[in-house]
Amino acid sequence: MPADRSIVYHEAETMRISFITWYPSCRRSDALAKALGGVSHLIHYFTFKKPLHAPFKYILQSWETLRRLTREKPHVVLVASPPVFAAVIVWLYCRLSGARYIMDAHTGVFDDARWTWLLPLSRFLARRAQAVIVTNAHLQATVSSWGARAIVIGDVPVEFPPVTPAALGEGFHVVVVNTFSQDEPIDEILAAARSLPDVQFHVTGNRKHARNRVTAPLPVNATLTGWLSEQDYAALLQAASAIMCLTTHDHTMQRGAYEAMAVEKPLITSNWALLRETFYSGTIHVGNTAQEIAAGVTLAMAERSGLEQGMRQLRRERTTVFDANLRKLQDTLI
Repeated sequence: MPADRSIVYHEAETMRISFITWYPSCRRSDALAKALGGVSHLIHYFTFKKPLHAPFKYILQSWETLRRLTREKPHVVLVASPPVFAAVIVWLYCRLSGARYIMDAHTGVFDDARWTWLLPLSRFLARRAQAVIVTNAHLQATVSSWGARAIVIGDVPVEFPPVTPAALGEGFHVVVVNTFSQDEPIDEILAAARSLPDVQFHVTGNRKHARNRVTAPLPVNATLTGWLSEQDYAALLQAASAIMCLTTHDHTMQRGAYEAMAVEKPLITSNWALLRETFYSGTIHVGNTAQEIAAGVTLAMAERSGLEQGMRQLRRERTTVFDANLRKLQDTLI
């Protein structure tokens, strides 16, 4: 663990915390900052979509991050990684100012080819951080083996604003929480939809930013919603008969699964150990094939009432787990 070089502040002064992320948006970061409570927190999304080329974008994001931190003088900085370069800039600021930092290490740090070649740099930064937030015990063991302190926060309970459910009409409606990332089996989901013509599929996500191409024609019972505002997204989830979020990558937490839990809807998610252990009630776990996905939807239709009851119970139990993990994180901020 690094030596304690934290900024000294008076008890009457509220601890200043900045949360830095270079994503266009991140519901996890929003929810985590809100959940911390009792401290000031400022989330900054330094996106700089233009220029599109990453090296130029990173230069602009680095400059703006340093400028903002220098102005705000936070006692602690939380920084989301990847991109690991965001954590580098935060480490540099803390090195110069005496502040502390905590890395929120998303799964991509460990399994995305765009970032795994930088694992030596991630290890360097993790060992110097006050703590590293990870999403599961497998990644906790990895980070601990680096000589860093890891805190597991699988994900943060979601709170949606009160909304009127979207008017989807009669029938069974599956909302597919999707971002067109490379680990989402979108072609298999659409093939499953094609085999279930009486079920309506609503697939979220901005197709313009797709890393995995939709190669098959869109079935008549599938709709691509495009990007949705927070209000419209919440209204869509509230109207769903079931919510689906799938991943082809093991050890990957599903934010959409927590969103299903928030609205107490039946969940269909991938059959990985992490997801079975976390979402053990109100949930159907399937393989990432069209046949198994379709079978999962059929089962959700047959057992909808029982799954909703199970999800309500799961929400209560997972909230208790989160509260305990959050206290561990808050202890590192003192």
